[in-house]
Amino acid sequence: MHEHERLSLSDYEETIREVLDSGGEFTIYPGGASMLPLIAEGRDSVSLVKPENGVNTGDIALYRRKNGQYVLHRVIGMKNGCYTMCGDNQLAPEKGITDRDIIGIVGRIRRKGRDIPADSFFYGVYCFLWRSFFVRRVYFKLRKIFGRSGNRND
Repeated sequence: MHEHERLSLSDYEETIREVLDSGGEFTIYPGGASMLPLIAEGRDSVSLVKPENGVNTGDIALYRRKNGQYVLHRVIGMKNGCYTMCGDNQLAPEKGITDRDIIGIVGRIRRKGRDIPADSFFYGVYCFLWRSFFVRRVYFKLRKIFGRSGNRND
């Protein structure tokens, strides 16, 4: 595994948007634990793309909160032009995210050295199951019983 220099996304947001607007991909190495178990800090990366058909439920989006913080979370709902987001390792949804806040969506995940396209069948099954808060609660309960750590409140 390579060491990755920590850079501020705010210094690169304009460049990221230009790359995505031109049809390119931009790879980032997410920090934090909010997207566990799928994406682990220091191990995995994601390639961002511009959404071709808009942002959809199940997509993982990089967005900027009103306070300037950049977040990589999954879209779990849409209503009245606003998205509801939640990290895979969380139970508390965040509402009110708009298209203006979203920089790009994940087109591909590099997990444990393997590429997982966002349009693959198995990834689709994972997304379908993981959007269920029942599945999340069972996972968190089992993880607590068997002693695995992780923060659900990023």
